[in-house]
Amino acid sequence: MHDDDVMDRLLRDAMRAEAPRLSPDFDARVMQAVRPRSLTPMGRAVIAAYALVAAATAAWLMRDLPVGSIVAAVATSVSVAAAASAYARRLQVGQ
Repeated sequence: MHDDDVMDRLLRDAMRAEAPRLSPDFDARVMQAVRPRSLTPMGRAVIAAYALVAAATAAWLMRDLPVGSIVAAVATSVSVAAAASAYARRLQVGQ
């Protein structure tokens, strides 16, 4: 048989066959695999505890500073954190 004849026969057989279908739970499995992950309750508790300890430590370390310096430091830190978070989200969306 010539290669063209073999290819024609394969194509004819493929066209006659029933179209393949995905299993019914395929969409659910794909959506579960690609959805954003969320923290477990234990993970949330660890993050909350870390935030409280960090805030208490920062307050104790800055106790001798003037209030204006503390406000400036907090405002700068919040701005940098917000910018870094927005940048990280933009990188994540671009993947």
